[in-house]
Amino acid sequence: MNTKALRQKVLDLAIHGKLVPQNPNDESATVLLEKIRAEKAEKIKKGELKADKKDSFIFTKECEFDEDKLGKCSSGTRHKRHYEQFADGTVKDIEDEIPFEVPEGWAWCRLTNVAITELGKTLDAKKNKGESYDYLCALNVKWYTFDFTTLKQIRLEEKEKERYLVRKGDLLICEGGDVGRSAIWESDNPIYYQNALHRVRFYQNINQYFFLHVLNYYKNIGLIDDVSGGVTIKHFTQNSMQKLLFPLPPLAEQERIVSVIKNIFSQIDTLDQNKSDLQTAINKTKSKILDLAIHGKLVPQDPNDEPAEELLKRIATSDNRPYKKIEEEEPYELPSNWSWCYLCDICSKIKRGKSPKYTDKSTIMAFAQKCNQKDGPTSLEKALYIDESSLKKYQEDEKMQFNDIVINSTGTGTLGRVGIFNCPIPDDVNAVYPDSHVTTVRILPEIDKLYCYYFIKNKQSYLETMGEGSTNQKELKPDTISSLYFPLPPYSEQLRIVSKIEELFSYLDKISFNLE
Repeated sequence: MNTKALRQKVLDLAIHGKLVPQNPNDESATVLLEKIRAEKAEKIKKGELKADKKDSFIFTKECEFDEDKLGKCSSGTRHKRHYEQFADGTVKDIEDEIPFEVPEGWAWCRLTNVAITELGKTLDAKKNKGESYDYLCALNVKWYTFDFTTLKQIRLEEKEKERYLVRKGDLLICEGGDVGRSAIWESDNPIYYQNALHRVRFYQNINQYFFLHVLNYYKNIGLIDDVSGGVTIKHFTQNSMQKLLFPLPPLAEQERIVSVIKNIFSQIDTLDQNKSDLQTAINKTKSKILDLAIHGKLVPQDPNDEPAEELLKRIATSDNRPYKKIEEEEPYELPSNWSWCYLCDICSKIKRGKSPKYTDKSTIMAFAQKCNQKDGPTSLEKALYIDESSLKKYQEDEKMQFNDIVINSTGTGTLGRVGIFNCPIPDDVNAVYPDSHVTTVRILPEIDKLYCYYFIKNKQSYLETMGEGSTNQKELKPDTISSLYFPLPPYSEQLRIVSKIEELFSYLDKISFNLE
């Protein structure tokens, strides 16, 4: 179940006036807007609020039939049209800006019609004076909540504190970063904010959560990004904000809408948690399947299979190297026709790549850490091109081959990650080579590559701990990979094991897909 789409559908119904029934006894939103205008006028008169020449209000008026603007209908019909009147008396027809129809008793407004919106304190270490206080920036604001992992401080003078104070119930909107991302401050603890955020305080007990939901809906349909300025870096400025029209229900209906959304979202949160728990269970099940596989407990043994020891002897003979049975204590007991060996005994290569010389475009690509994706298959989408003039330093066997196993050999959070090189190669690319942060493990043709991949994948958590060196520069050495104990089944059983793994994984992947 796609719970994200479910949330969006709930918001869609809410802002179109279809989530809860209307009550004809509710005081209309038009009356609410008139009260707000009167409150603002009184504040301006008392000097508590500065008059804004850009201030406006939206109203409707019945108009005679106009074929050019109103389309086809019978002559003489009267229609309601939307207009915006500005502080200087100018009136503008905004009928074309109205995104959808709203129920009787609702109205349309700009955010500044119903709230005071202000940006926070500008950060300037040379100019800022006073005591240090915790402040919120765009990094702290997530949808519907706050992240205090990184909470910075800003210097404020006593006279600035009230200006940049965030009060309980204030709506905070990201001006930069993930533009429009919003949350409501629900704490009684005082905190301040900087100029990457808009602070929104509403008039007349307007329900700020309703507007938070509208912002989330607008963000999801791309409307906020569309009105935000900037090419590479978007900014949701005051001017950007003024381009948005907000549906405004009566106060009582705002409360009903917000209450219903809260209840439905709470149930969706439970679904999400159940999905997360189920996904965790699926991942653990996959790990258990691999564990059973390498212990010889996933499929039954066949006494007619050629023993793995004979396979190892034949490999050693073909490689011109003496067969040497492991004499150390075995990690665990294997079925009788299996044998322990080292990973290097069944590989033609376990080798780190080289540092490439990059170029904008060529017919050669470098396989890097980011190509070995954390969640998903290997991919060349983010691969860079190698300068072909440097190819002389590469040997032919360093060219990556289908079903090579790849292991990230450096990097915090990426070291030890295991993948298999089976991604499509672009038609205009002749070869792919690993860079110096990736180790390639190439399995001998006498051994099933996928069985080896599943074994090494099962050892990923172990490999992640085997880096050597300083904290930020740990490296997983090829020798560490080479010396892994490897439980080798007969070749026929390798094939049966892989077939069973993929059958079971297929069932689990279908369940995961249906969770999305």
